[in-house]
Amino acid sequence: MVDLNKMLKDIAGADKSMRDDMITHAGLLDRKQYNKFVRDMEMNQTILKDAAFQRMTRTEEVTSGTRIIGMVLQDGYDSNGDTNPDLTPANIGFGHDELKAKKVKALTFIDDDDLEDNIEQESFQATQLGMMADRIGTDTETIAVYGDSALDVSGTNPKVLKIMDGWIKKSTNKLESSELSSGTGDFDVHEDTIEAMFDSILRHIPVNIRQSTLMNEFVFYVPWEVQDAYRNLLKSRQTNLGDSMQTGAAPLYYKQFPVKYAPVLDNEYGRAIDDTLTTMGAFPSLLKWGVYKDVKVEPERKPGIERTNFWYRARVACGLRVFSSLITAKLTAAEGEVIQDEAKA
Repeated sequence: MVDLNKMLKDIAGADKSMRDDMITHAGLLDRKQYNKFVRDMEMNQTILKDAAFQRMTRTEEVTSGTRIIGMVLQDGYDSNGDTNPDLTPANIGFGHDELKAKKVKALTFIDDDDLEDNIEQESFQATQLGMMADRIGTDTETIAVYGDSALDVSGTNPKVLKIMDGWIKKSTNKLESSELSSGTGDFDVHEDTIEAMFDSILRHIPVNIRQSTLMNEFVFYVPWEVQDAYRNLLKSRQTNLGDSMQTGAAPLYYKQFPVKYAPVLDNEYGRAIDDTLTTMGAFPSLLKWGVYKDVKVEPERKPGIERTNFWYRARVACGLRVFSSLITAKLTAAEGEVIQDEAKA
């Protein structure tokens, strides 16, 4: 086994802070660095930051949720006023999904000259670690949203999207616009504005969830075109709210629920899978993602070319506790190009 501490001492520019970031002999981030690495992963990711994170202690874990189905109170007495022992037991429903950690890797490097000339010098390695964590987080969120184990990767689709099924694939509550479904869709944004899509999503929330306190956390995650179309629609109304949409950056809400722009929903690879734009109506606590207990960062010295490679290795997973709790609504790419202008006054 390579002595990582000794190796880092021999690398030009490797400083003590970098060595202290990792456990000797293994290249594993210690608990403190692991926690910071995960925070950096999710810091700039809208959905990943909201979703429920789980530090996995096994490569496969079940994420489950339970609920009581139907009414539980019954008439406890018969017509004579005697106690009725024949009550129908309450039915406990179990919903679960498995978090199966999949191995992912990344590679970056630092040239000796760049390290020596950089204003941060040796401490740049810590900056690089944070930068890579952020980028790995972006890619992890992309996989969690768009992953599809049946995806055709013979073309331009990144092969890494095939390692697991993501949230959109797992959802059993899928809506489509009338244009996407040749007139038989769940909503028509041209005829009834973008609000028709929001209403359709709300109508498809499972009744048992709609009746629960989970509704307090419901969020619309939207791509840029949907956010802009909704802002334009509000702006077109001759009210103070319309003025604020024109000049301010106030958070968006629809019928009390946040409307959040999620850059991952603009991801070119994700959109290209089926040439659509996707909005997600979700309950963040039911969106699960995890990282298996170890994150490894190992250096590889290339003295001949005066460069140090850094190899990153982790195991990531995503799950959905209740498949019907995530409502996805799709528009065609063509609709995405016009809905912003259609919503203007």
